[in-house]
Amino acid sequence: MRYLSRFSSRALSLLGLLLMSVTACGAELALSVADIVSPSFAAQGVRLLLPEDGSADLQIAALKLQQREFRHVRIRCAGFTLSSSQLACRNGRVDGLPGAKLDFDYEFAGQHLKLGLVAPGGESWQVAGQLGGRSWQASMQLRNAQSHRLAVWLPAGMPLPTQGALNGTLRIGGNPSGLNVVEMDMQLAEVAFSDVSGLHAAEKLRGTVKFSASRKASVWHWQGRFAWHAGELFWQPVYLHGGHELNASGSFDGKQLNIGEATLDIPEVGRVQFSADVRQGALQAGSLRGEKLALNKLFGDYARPFFDKGALTESSLYGQADVDAQYRDGELQSLRLNLRDAGISDAARRFALLGVNSEIDWRADSVGAVSIAFAGGALLGAPLGAGQWAVAMNGLEFNVAQAVLPVMDGKLELRDFHLHRKNGVWHWQFAGSLGTISLEQLSQVVGWPLMLGTLSGRIPRVSYEGERISVEGALLFNVFDGTVVATQLRLHDAFGRTPRLSGNLTMRNLDLDLLTRTFSFGNMQGRMDMDVSGLQLQDWQPLQFDARVYSSDGNYPRKISQKAVQNISALGGAGAAAAIQRSYLRFFENFGYERIGLSCVLRNGVCAMGGIDGANSGAYAIIKGGGIPAISVMGYNRAVSWHELLSRLKRVTQGNVKPVVE
Repeated sequence: MRYLSRFSSRALSLLGLLLMSVTACGAELALSVADIVSPSFAAQGVRLLLPEDGSADLQIAALKLQQREFRHVRIRCAGFTLSSSQLACRNGRVDGLPGAKLDFDYEFAGQHLKLGLVAPGGESWQVAGQLGGRSWQASMQLRNAQSHRLAVWLPAGMPLPTQGALNGTLRIGGNPSGLNVVEMDMQLAEVAFSDVSGLHAAEKLRGTVKFSASRKASVWHWQGRFAWHAGELFWQPVYLHGGHELNASGSFDGKQLNIGEATLDIPEVGRVQFSADVRQGALQAGSLRGEKLALNKLFGDYARPFFDKGALTESSLYGQADVDAQYRDGELQSLRLNLRDAGISDAARRFALLGVNSEIDWRADSVGAVSIAFAGGALLGAPLGAGQWAVAMNGLEFNVAQAVLPVMDGKLELRDFHLHRKNGVWHWQFAGSLGTISLEQLSQVVGWPLMLGTLSGRIPRVSYEGERISVEGALLFNVFDGTVVATQLRLHDAFGRTPRLSGNLTMRNLDLDLLTRTFSFGNMQGRMDMDVSGLQLQDWQPLQFDARVYSSDGNYPRKISQKAVQNISALGGAGAAAAIQRSYLRFFENFGYERIGLSCVLRNGVCAMGGIDGANSGAYAIIKGGGIPAISVMGYNRAVSWHELLSRLKRVTQGNVKPVVE
């Protein structure tokens, strides 16, 4: 039968209500009880064995405390007392707790419980509770309590403690409707926890937790202080060390968590104050304030781990910032940002902007403007000078009519820059031009071979949408006294780890004298055209293209040195040779030519080579002689590995091939 509210104060009444069967067998008495139920406690399948020596063996098939259920509980008491007023156990042993000693007293009339658990290593759990009446309460005093024992009380999906010790007090209270008071003052020593996925774990945590909460109707009101002094925490994707302190208060109604006011001290970053309303895991409203926050540590430890791809995953921020942000209705409503000597740099040395100072006051529902000043930076290794930009703001639309980036002795000018957010995705576009830059200076600072001449160009409309950068129109550069035009340029996954570039290149009237002197190829005089169609690069490595190099039309001097002849022959691979018209011509340093032509069709890592004649089998002419003295160069290898061709180019441009004319 079921016992619903309280135990009788008289032993005969208690036994009358509980006893289902009593079997006396010599020196042992066995009691079987169907179940025992109170507002916070339930036991089913209770069996008590009472030998004549005063000990007891208590077996419980199912024990439920609050919302936690335990199966097959067994307690052996060296000394056991059962009377009309109390139930007591002395020197008890619990299955699953080797070496631990348990003592408890339970008074039936007032339903008072006292329990003490002592284990090796100075571990002690002392529990006192009053479980009867319209309300109940219990307190716990812990000393060197092993945290892994709490694992059985926690939901299986949570990270569970595996080691470490707890010291402090815990008090809980409730009524027939459930728990309504929690108070905790606890110290953590070398605590560790983990979950089955391995995505949430901690080691050697040391700190203090002070927490209190009370429930009125269905709403919990809480406040707490959490000081994390030392240890390591991994909570995918963030990895942190100790030194944090959080003071917070708020409420929780089962669906919505309100953090009314919280202060978080972050080591090497500063202090952040925030509030938040979270409903079913989604942020509905909140605020964030902080002064003199160190951007390097803040971005590196707390923001960068959430970027799974893109340039920001390999970038660093510098300087300090004051922040005041307001979030409401699922959107950022306002942001005040004061940047002091801030900066950003890419680990791959693709870009850097340093010494940024600005006071930004942005609001989602109003128009504004801001001036952003910077001290300098770098672009692809080239130094950038100081500048200042004027940005017009209208909600999530940002416009810059004109922005100038000083690049060495020239400038990169951006016009009509427009940044906006549409359907949750950021888009931007701009046009511009590149002022005259000395190629000699540029090649020195970026580590390229020494180039002569200047670099300038026109930038048509460039746009970014959905991880893709597109160039609409022709991108024009002037280099080596000729022109380079890029069309149909598309850069996919622009800021990811494996960007993909496609497009076409057209080069016209490049000065061979400037070009060959730059790459130590041997001297050539003349003009050269080049067409590259169907170009596809992945992670900046070529996958395929159709490329052809050939002499430009027009009248101009056409001369080639012996070294250049030998290097061009080397590109044709084994068997390529210079066909000298007469043996005495080996005494000449330079030769004349009529035309030069070389082609490569790259597919699956192999270049199908060709020359002037365009035939696809047999030998092919790379240089057709002309004038006096004249020379011709033939190639014989039609299929050449792309990596082998690059290796040959590297050898000849580094001067490893010595000209030999027989």
